[in-house]
Amino acid sequence: MNDGPISKSVFAAVEAGGTKFRAALMSASFEIIDEAWIPTTQPIETTEAVIAFFSSLQRADALGIASFGPLVVDPESPNYGSLADTPKPGWSQFGLLRRLQEGLGVPCAIQTDVEAAAVAEHQLGAGQGFSSVGYVTVGTGIGAAVAIDGTPFRGRDHTELGHIPIRRIDGDDFEGICPFHGDCLEGMASGPAIAKRWNCDPAQLDERDDVWDLEAKYLAQLVRVYAYSFAPDIVLFGGGVGARPDMAQRVQKCVAADLAGYSVSHAQNDQLVKRAGLGSNAGLVGAALSAAEIVRGWQ
Repeated sequence: MNDGPISKSVFAAVEAGGTKFRAALMSASFEIIDEAWIPTTQPIETTEAVIAFFSSLQRADALGIASFGPLVVDPESPNYGSLADTPKPGWSQFGLLRRLQEGLGVPCAIQTDVEAAAVAEHQLGAGQGFSSVGYVTVGTGIGAAVAIDGTPFRGRDHTELGHIPIRRIDGDDFEGICPFHGDCLEGMASGPAIAKRWNCDPAQLDERDDVWDLEAKYLAQLVRVYAYSFAPDIVLFGGGVGARPDMAQRVQKCVAADLAGYSVSHAQNDQLVKRAGLGSNAGLVGAALSAAEIVRGWQ
């Protein structure tokens, strides 16, 4: 255990995704010292590769994990740190926290990838200076979290705002792709939903205003939920779709119409929706921040 100042610490950080795991050794200033990208295959194979990567480097003081979900985040649960029922084959009920903690032999913290990103944006990204920060990632799925004074909001479970029911836009008869709910927000507006709806890779649809205007109308409904439930100071969009250069502006325009003038603080707020500032590093930085909190507890 490193008993010295946190400025001399190094942190292991893992962003666990459904497509890939990103593992990095990070400095106390949250700069990447070394990293590896590991395909998400079967749980044991994937985590063995993560453990092998860290074992080849200097020993970290603590590990932070930012994981895809659904994730058991209740510390009182015997399954704390495990994946819950997930469409990712082989990963349901896998004890991710226990596996990595035992493999690396260092103290560990775990949270969802969007929770980690929300905290990172609050402390080091586009959410700096705001008390309450909403973070949305739109890519393979849709995840959303709220960081209040740098702490993720959660109840017994983490939020699953990507699966809220939504109002269909007039004329849209797309059936949705969510295996659980069909036409929830994720089923209608995630990257794979865009691909299926338009029968085209979203990356090839850059010039199609109709595609992105429709997307913005669905995502604006999530911001409306944010406004009426958490009343955040700012809502930041990240992910492959959410971080498109013009996506936040399109969503902001639709939010103004969707709130319809009804809100104590947000109805006239034309700066509510912004693009996230840390890009693809938000989840990884958030994981490292949670490792840093462990080390701070020793000082």
